[in-house]
Amino acid sequence: MRMALLFFLLLVLSTPVFALSYRAQCIGNGGRVAVAIYTSQDKIFMRYSNSLGSADFPFYEGLVTKNSMPFIKIAEKELSSIDHEAIVSWPVEKCKFNEETPLLMSCDGAATFIQPEKSKLESYTLITSMTKESALSYSYDIFKIRWGIEGEDFHHSILMPFDPNNCQVDYNK
Repeated sequence: MRMALLFFLLLVLSTPVFALSYRAQCIGNGGRVAVAIYTSQDKIFMRYSNSLGSADFPFYEGLVTKNSMPFIKIAEKELSSIDHEAIVSWPVEKCKFNEETPLLMSCDGAATFIQPEKSKLESYTLITSMTKESALSYSYDIFKIRWGIEGEDFHHSILMPFDPNNCQVDYNK
């Protein structure tokens, strides 16, 4: 009996306790795209899902000109393994959170690709931001998720903008 109690106490005391809880989700493109960022134990995960698959993956951001077409083709090729779903994780200690505006967070450092499996892609950054677009007759906020992906030949900065009204967040430290 004492041995079982000692084993139980050893197990409980040696198991790390992670008080940080973070869950954010944004829905866009008429409900076809979802991005969830969430903690589980000592990791933070980013899950991208798109019911339209790789044909709708945002693999390029910027001005499109004849000169940029070769880079767009490279991005299309290098990121083609990201189809309906991608999941990456970072150690939670590599991430920072904003208590006042919980949608704002960032992760820096090497991430692990979980999906697609056996991916040759690497990721080192996940950054969220909020911007305000203003014109003479209107203004609105844009919540942006920027995901840095390293391909074989190039770094790709994937921008996923959302209406912040289509995002939910729960953050407990």
